[in-house]
Amino acid sequence: MGNDEIVDALELLVKLWDVHGVNEFKSKNLAFAARGLDKYPGKISSLTEVELLQIPGVGKSIVKIILDLIQVGSSSDLDGILEQTPPGILNLLKIKGLGPKKVGLIWKELGITDLDDLLTACEENRLEQLKGFGKSVQENVQLYIQFLKQNSKKLRLDKATHLSQIILEQLKSKFNQVAEAGELSRNCEVISELVFLVESSDIFGSGSMINSIEGMEEDIKESSPFTWRGLFHGHLLSIQIHIISPDQWGNALFQQVAHPEHLTAIQFYKHFQGKPIASDKEVYETLNLPYIIPEMREGFKEFDWSEKHQSDELVQYSDLKGCLHNHSTYSDGKNTLLEMAEACRAQGLQYFGIADHSQYAAYANGLKEDRVIAQQEEIDQLNSQWSDFSILKGIEADILPDGSLDYDASVLARFDYVVASVHAQLAMDIDRSMPRVIKAIENPYTSILGHPTGRLLLTRAGFPLHMDKILDACKANGVSIELNASPYRLDLDWRYIYDAMDKGIYVSINPDAHQIEGIRDMEYGVKVGRKGGLLRSLTLNALNVQDLKTFFKKA
Repeated sequence: MGNDEIVDALELLVKLWDVHGVNEFKSKNLAFAARGLDKYPGKISSLTEVELLQIPGVGKSIVKIILDLIQVGSSSDLDGILEQTPPGILNLLKIKGLGPKKVGLIWKELGITDLDDLLTACEENRLEQLKGFGKSVQENVQLYIQFLKQNSKKLRLDKATHLSQIILEQLKSKFNQVAEAGELSRNCEVISELVFLVESSDIFGSGSMINSIEGMEEDIKESSPFTWRGLFHGHLLSIQIHIISPDQWGNALFQQVAHPEHLTAIQFYKHFQGKPIASDKEVYETLNLPYIIPEMREGFKEFDWSEKHQSDELVQYSDLKGCLHNHSTYSDGKNTLLEMAEACRAQGLQYFGIADHSQYAAYANGLKEDRVIAQQEEIDQLNSQWSDFSILKGIEADILPDGSLDYDASVLARFDYVVASVHAQLAMDIDRSMPRVIKAIENPYTSILGHPTGRLLLTRAGFPLHMDKILDACKANGVSIELNASPYRLDLDWRYIYDAMDKGIYVSINPDAHQIEGIRDMEYGVKVGRKGGLLRSLTLNALNVQDLKTFFKKA
């Protein structure tokens, strides 16, 4: 078992103990141990019993659970309580705002063990009658269940990419020419369907070849001789595989990659229906239109953008010179400051910006003033060792409910830059969210507005903002807006990047990395940034370190 799997198993055990009302002291001890293990930078499975006992919170009873997970992949404690728990309870535990104890109360008092019954209870106003709930909790639970149900058959870009690679490899073993199409070929942040093309002259034999691939489950009613439809084992995401004859390959590929709105905009069917196409460039050249890269073919604002810019102006991963929003073991990261910096340096970057959580984020071990000073002293010491690389002193400061940041000016002035983000009290209407965020942008120490809407894709909708006014405020106050590159967020939404480019606002592609592996999430940021027309000239972390420091000074 890997570290994440071990920690996930322990955290699930904590939740289930709380659901069942197991000894609270025992539950808290295990939760504390899980946090310690989550921050452990090495490989947990390689540790001896003595070494495990040295990790904060890990006692002898917890060591036994960990060793069972490592050695046999399960634990009698976890297996035993899972047997006593209706399977649907695990889905209830995913609902934001419902802690395990509340889930236990819902189960014991209302006999509810699945999402559908809980939604019905909300609609019948039964949930609000439970002690400690009330109308607002009921409304939030109802909205969240509806959100989950709407998104249950979708995947984030990263997970869809992984699944697509598995299927592509299998298809390539059966067909000479295979291509990815649909939403994934356009780097959409959420994927509702995987689409592939396979080239074959044997239309009827191709379906059998697809069905011979392990894991492919055909929906016979929805399939046709020319299109296989179904699922891949263990996934709910719909799959389409179009069987294309060689003479129609270019036409079909362009058609299946582009959004229907883009096809309509260029009158594709009028000009190219049934006609062979050698390449996608031929389409635009024939119509005397500027070339549009595949990820921008959405029928949104790509042609307005192309009147001012060329495709070669778009940012590429190789343009990035640094990495600005990152966390270390000073707050809730899994790697030390030095380890994170060295990982960036090894990737050929020129600078690494640390932006650990600020003091308001106690849940994330946010930095009090004394720890800010200690971290910055370490940064000074490390910077003295390098001539080709720099660590920048940043912080991810919480935007408080009144819009102020959670340090006073004397502390904020110590940082090279400040990422201002909302983490708490996200259930806001537009009348609360706008003045809160605008005030933070107007703070003279704010450098970057972090994950602007606070969304978590397929898990939590972002809070509402008038984004045009937010962008205007960023421009007026010399503030960059973040494209949080974590595939969980991808926030700023790519649709607003077009507007940011029109206003001349710098966009910062930040991984929000909590461990070394997360640094590469900037690749997802580049993908969706290009989708929204992000120029390298307006990508904040494509600046060299001196130009970046000048921007932060708001000179």
